[in-house]
This record gives sequence, C-alpha cells and structure tokens, in this order.
Amino acid sequence: MQPVSLRPKTLEIHGGGSLQDRELRQSVQRVVAFPLGSPQRAQRLFDGKENGFVYTRINNPTVGRLEDKIAAMENAEAGLVTSSGMSAIKLVAEYLAHRNGKIISSNRLYGGTFHLFQEFLPQLGITVNFITNPDQDAYYDAFTYKCMGSIETKFIYVETPSNPLIDIFDIKRLSEITRNLRLPLVVDSTLATPALLNPIKLGADIVIHSLSKYMGDGEVIGGIILGKKALIDDMRNGWFRETGPCISPDNAAILSYHIESLFGRMAEHCRNAELVAQFLANHKKVIRVFYPTQGPRAKKNRKLMPNGFGGLMAIEVKGGQNEAWTVLKSLKLFWHAANIGEARSLVIHPTTTTHGKMSPADREKAGIIDAMLRLSIGREDPKDLIDDLNQALKKI
Repeated sequence: MQPVSLRPKTLEIHGGGSLQDRELRQSVQRVVAFPLGSPQRAQRLFDGKENGFVYTRINNPTVGRLEDKIAAMENAEAGLVTSSGMSAIKLVAEYLAHRNGKIISSNRLYGGTFHLFQEFLPQLGITVNFITNPDQDAYYDAFTYKCMGSIETKFIYVETPSNPLIDIFDIKRLSEITRNLRLPLVVDSTLATPALLNPIKLGADIVIHSLSKYMGDGEVIGGIILGKKALIDDMRNGWFRETGPCISPDNAAILSYHIESLFGRMAEHCRNAELVAQFLANHKKVIRVFYPTQGPRAKKNRKLMPNGFGGLMAIEVKGGQNEAWTVLKSLKLFWHAANIGEARSLVIHPTTTTHGKMSPADREKAGIIDAMLRLSIGREDPKDLIDDLNQALKKI
C-alpha cells in the first residue's frame, strides 16, 4: 500500500496502490470467475476466512483498486463499491436495520433517498423517523431526544451538504451524540467528496457516496460504502454477496481514471459556484440563494467546510412554479438534466422532478418550494454562466 504520509491530493492518483506499481493505467479485469486453487482454499474463500478473488459479483481486482483508492482518500479502513449511490444507501439500511429496526434521519435529503426511507423501507419492516426542525441548532437536540430509550434505533443518517438546499451539518457534533448513544453515524457525503470533507476523521462510522456525481464526472453510475474493515467485510460476505448490487469492472476503471482529477475539478466547481451565488444574491428577481456562502450561517459554514462547498445550489425566484419554469426554459448554457457535478452546468425544477414524489407537506417541512430551481454549476467560464442566468431571469 502507499505510504501513510501521502497528502490528499496525491492520494487521488496513488491512493490504494503501491509506489512499485508498473501500470500507468489500471488494467481492467473483465472476467466473471477466478481460479480457486485447491478445494481447501475454495472453502476458506467462500467462508470468508481467506482473502482472495472468487467471483466478480463479490470482488474483482479492478473494483478492489477503486475501493482502496477512495478508502485512502476518505481515511477509511475499507470500501465496498456498489452499482449506484441508491443501492449503497439501501444496502446499509438493510444491513444495519433489518428485523424491524428504526433509522433516525435528517429530512434534508435527496428526493430518492427520502422516498426510499418513507415508502419502501417500511415495506421491509424498517421504519424511519425524520428530524424536521428547520432550526439547525435544534437538530442535534432532536437527534438525541429521538434516539434515547429506543433499542430499535439502529443508526443515525444525515446528508451533508444536503440536496438541494446545501445545508451544512456539524459532523463532529453529531458523532459525539451518536458515540454517547452507541449508535453508528452514517453520512452521505456525495456533494462534498473527499476533496472537501472527510466525515470519518470527524467521527462518522460509515460514509456513502454516489460516484455518479463529482467523482465520476457524470460518465458512469456507481456508489461506495466506507468504514471499518470488519464491518465492510461482513457486509460484503453477507448482504452484498447475496443481493448482488455490484458494479462492472469497466465502470470501476472509468471511475478510477476520473478520480485522478477530482481535486482540480472540485476547486473549479467551488470557485464558479461562489461567484454565481454572489451574483444571484444581489439579483432583483431572486428572493433567496441557497448556498453556504450566503446568509447568516456563512461564517459557521466556512469553519465546518473550509475547503469549499461544491457546485450545487438552489434559488427561489420571484413568483411560483410558472416563473421558475420560465427561467429554466430560457437558459441556454444550462442543460435541463437530473445529474450533479458534470462539466456542463445543469438545471432542474425539484418539486416536479427529483423531489416530486414527496408530498407537498413533506416538501414544505424540508424547505423545497415551487419557485425553486436547482443549479449544478459546472466548469464553464463563470462570466458566461452569470450572463446566461441574467438574461433568463429578465424573462420573469
């Protein structure tokens, strides 16, 4: 493995490997099964008593290199790559909360996660209690109150920065609460990436990423679960092996290549987003900008994430859904698409798309309104993005 002294920026290239590597580009092990050797070794492999490659649905050298790279970047002992970010979230929920377990979660979530938690996990016997108080300081007291005295609670879940309102949560403070309650803290850190935040260093037990966003630069689908090696091994040899949410070696190799430029790309996204947010905050057709550099919490947010906040933001325009749609349709550089973190800037209307399956009441509790647009700020010249937004906003 790489020396422990390597800095984060170097780990995006060398992480999970060795300085004795002889491949400038990682080879792709496009194969289903691997030789098992003796019957005795085969038995040990299938029993999880010996490390080795068995079947690509379980493990694969190309996928393993991606797992090791991201684990090194996140300061985690091990990683488990999955077919998507949503499959990673579902796997963690099934693994930790099966047999009628309960999850305590922030309600500031990506719409797909909220719908999984509210509608589908209960059908599997897993219930989710949402913390909905919009006063963020009260969130931490609410987490403590909801968890105390409930042996059914299996873990606490939070997304930071959140999608689409970019709430920044104090992971260190939350981890202190979960440690006192002897509960795992699970953090979806997709929008931060290891370039901007390392939740495990702050006390989180499990970190989840949708690799389909910034890490993969919008090319392929993937997810990852990071944590202690014993936990990851147990998950791999149990729920993961038998439910099969694996990634293809080809996608894993593509993700590994893209991660080699992650820090540079994230710096561009952050720089562009801050400039766009500053412009929008002073625009007469914009009521509010949802980005951590704006508003009364800006100073505290910078202390929690001093390296930046990524490229996602939301805005509330004057009017309602019709005015938001007018702006969306008038944008020329922004692509109308559902992803986040691509080179191109993207726009979407959350209440009718990504968060459309939430009830109006749940959207209101989560602060998601009809006059809102979600912007994924890309890596174009920020002046061109500002000009495009300005001409579109003038249409309302």
